[in-house]
Amino acid sequence: MLYLQLKARAVASPGEQLLVRHVADALDSEGAKVMDLPVECVTKEGVWRLPAMALVKSVMAADPDVRILGPSECFVHIVPKDKRNRARPFRTAFAFLVLLVGSALAITWFHADVNMMDAQQALFRFITGHQAENEWLITGPYAAGVFFGVSLFYALLGKRRSVAPLEIKLEEYRQAAEQVSGLTP
Repeated sequence: MLYLQLKARAVASPGEQLLVRHVADALDSEGAKVMDLPVECVTKEGVWRLPAMALVKSVMAADPDVRILGPSECFVHIVPKDKRNRARPFRTAFAFLVLLVGSALAITWFHADVNMMDAQQALFRFITGHQAENEWLITGPYAAGVFFGVSLFYALLGKRRSVAPLEIKLEEYRQAAEQVSGLTP
């Protein structure tokens, strides 16, 4: 018996022949004989839904006793190679800058609205018993705490032992986008 696990998504170039190895993983060494078989799928640019039955249809001739595990469909992203990674660093840097400026403005406006400096001065005076001569004694540790808190929440620092909330939301967004834009070949 041959067990294949369908992948959630695969990436290929336009016109490229899609193979079983692109859309599925074999769970045992028996799968090596079918990994280079072609799978029928649309090869023009876009996101295409590949049902598990298309994989079964491709593999049945080589091994009639096949079992498909995992999702019931694979989303095949047909993207030209020259478009794949060229713009990604620029988009990433732009998104980072927009998020950095936006979050800085949001925190600054929040602090102005609630008069955070007076609240921090009062807290410092309550803990130490005297007025802070330098406001950096208050704002420095506060800023570092915000940085480390956000970093720990999004699992940006340290070894990851679990999935970060940001990764979960990105995966949910990707799945929703695939469901909306996916077409059955």
